[in-house]
Amino acid sequence: MSLRHVPVSVVVPCRNERTHVGALIEALRRQQVPPGEIVVVDGGSTDGTSDVLRRVQDSDHSVGVKVLIRQDATIPEAVNAAVREARGEVIVRLDAHSEPSEIYIARALERLAEDRAGVVGGVWHVAPGADTATAAAIARAASHPLGAGDAAYRIGRHLTDPADVDTVPFGCFRRDVWERLGGLDESLLLNEDYEFNYRVRQAGLRVILDPGIHCTYFARPTLGALATQYFRYGWWKVQMLRKHPESLRWRQAVPALFVAALVLLAALGVAWWPAWLLLTAQVGVYGAAVAGTSLRICLREGGWARLLPLCGAFATIHLAWGAGALINVATMGRWGQKRRRGANGSPGLTASAKATAVHPGELRGRKFWRR
Repeated sequence: MSLRHVPVSVVVPCRNERTHVGALIEALRRQQVPPGEIVVVDGGSTDGTSDVLRRVQDSDHSVGVKVLIRQDATIPEAVNAAVREARGEVIVRLDAHSEPSEIYIARALERLAEDRAGVVGGVWHVAPGADTATAAAIARAASHPLGAGDAAYRIGRHLTDPADVDTVPFGCFRRDVWERLGGLDESLLLNEDYEFNYRVRQAGLRVILDPGIHCTYFARPTLGALATQYFRYGWWKVQMLRKHPESLRWRQAVPALFVAALVLLAALGVAWWPAWLLLTAQVGVYGAAVAGTSLRICLREGGWARLLPLCGAFATIHLAWGAGALINVATMGRWGQKRRRGANGSPGLTASAKATAVHPGELRGRKFWRR
């Protein structure tokens, strides 16, 4: 059954995305199959994003833009609010710092019409977040198997055929699937899309990655920003695994085990000197693997100014992710925790109860609004 003529709404959580949100909306208006509406939820921007949104709202175009203000809303809260406001039967969820290709929606609708299709998504073309060698290295590391593991949407640039996968970013789904599953889990500040896709698969539906569906994703511009991003990833992955421990994949465990081994050997070395030899061996093997991979990338692709930043980017991804996961485990998810109580006082899924967010308090804020 074709979905080409089914009403489509694009929902976009947004905070402090002045640089990218205008380009996203223009890319959506250029779609082969344009959406019926674009619903943007602004979580309290302070950088001029609201001015950009007002300009695109006032522009003369057939695709209207509706803007909702939800001060301090988290990403899943913003997405759920946008879906509730949207009129479309099909929802396309995008982030403000992405730019979909012109066939993005058309191709997603084709896949969504397939048997048992629950969520459809595509491949990221990871682009540098700034015009520097470090930013270029970060973008390459984030789309390489050493940095992304087996995440097909990050490393699947050379895929040719659609495939069933664990998760996709920026999914396209029917409204009735969102309603049946209770929407995104608002108790998760990150990994809410992976968790939603997991429930989709548990419900007997498919999560489909189509390499013909692709968008540009802008990576972090600095190693410090990358470390913050991947620390959150690790922390919130463990928080999600508390709900669904059976969803753990090997690529998610490796960084935490690596960092745990570093910490354990360093501690043992205080009383047992052979531990220092083991620690030296571990660091040496890891360093050789990272340096060798970075060297091969530069040999194949050029851009030798990226060599040292590539080593730094890979190490930052692994160490920050592993540290975030370990701190969550060590503190039982209580480190820096701060609760925001909802109407019923407990976290949950938005369709059945007003949800709350539970998150590390000192990390709470606008920096969480970038993937």
